[in-house]
Amino acid sequence: MRIGKFATVGASGILVNEFLLLLLTEVAGLYFLVSSVIAIETAIITNFFLNNSWTFSDRREEGLRKRFAKFNAVSLVGMAFNVILLYAFTEFFGIYYMVSNVMAIFIVFVWNYFANMAWTWSFREGKSAPVKRNPLISVIIPTYNERENMEVLVPEIFMTLSRNNIRGEVIVVDDNSPDGTWKAAEKMKKMYNIKVVRRKGKMGLSSAVLKGMGKAEGDIIGVMDADFSHPPEIIPELVEPIMKNQADMTVGSRKIKGGGTEGWPLTREIISWGASLLAKPLTSVKDPMSGFFFFKRGVTRGIGLNPTGYKIGLEIMVKGNHGVIKEIPFVFRNRRFGKSKLTVSEDLRYLFHLIKLYWFRINR
Repeated sequence: MRIGKFATVGASGILVNEFLLLLLTEVAGLYFLVSSVIAIETAIITNFFLNNSWTFSDRREEGLRKRFAKFNAVSLVGMAFNVILLYAFTEFFGIYYMVSNVMAIFIVFVWNYFANMAWTWSFREGKSAPVKRNPLISVIIPTYNERENMEVLVPEIFMTLSRNNIRGEVIVVDDNSPDGTWKAAEKMKKMYNIKVVRRKGKMGLSSAVLKGMGKAEGDIIGVMDADFSHPPEIIPELVEPIMKNQADMTVGSRKIKGGGTEGWPLTREIISWGASLLAKPLTSVKDPMSGFFFFKRGVTRGIGLNPTGYKIGLEIMVKGNHGVIKEIPFVFRNRRFGKSKLTVSEDLRYLFHLIKLYWFRINR
């Protein structure tokens, strides 16, 4: 329960404040008012970071500096309220000062909780416009040497959409694959609602997704891999919350109950865990590394996407015009055909991308 977490953090702040006040005054020999200022501000800082990472972990939408400034302001107003209420209850109503203090603390606690929830960690519920009934779904698939996979994947996608009465289009963005992936996709245009974008060379996954977004006509846009690591059969589960306007974005998640990976070596599991941990302060999504996601068209309108590397989904999570992001569990399986394209250079690009996203959040 959120208010219980807030109360726990508040209690820890009191302990930090009392401990530092005693330490700085009795051990360090500082004047008690100076000690008090240092102790109070330290408690405010620790409370802020605990609330940011725990109490309100699902509502972190503004930059860190802006949230911290708001939290400081709320805390200082609360302290002023506490002094005023303590004086009023004691002097004007004749209540014993210890009882007055408890009453004042309770009122200030309520003030701090609701002020921080409404202002410091404000929540943009459903920021993107609702989607219309029976919307078109655009599925973007970046490809490079995926001919064998695409010949099976595209029919499976349309079969899944048809079974669930979902209108859809597939946009294949191919980096001039030597194996003729784009040619195989072109042949399928006679049977399916498919667009093929052939680029001049190997230009990267994120730019391919951006290119596909420019060609997409759907009200809901999705991205998935071509190698069957993202199961097409869960597309209906991913788009349903968006179609019902219960979410602005959905993410196929390996990190929640029902999700997972198959056939990964320990080193890859460790790298994935570390990458997710590094992104945790940026988003409350449990699997921010997922490349399997859908979102309302308006989520990316006017936000200036400029990803470095292959994690464009993370960029949308951080910069997008969204409120609710819902995670849908899936099991990530190794590719059916072909070779993995993950390299050390891609991992380094991801680290650079993280730096850019942190800078964006700090300066927002």
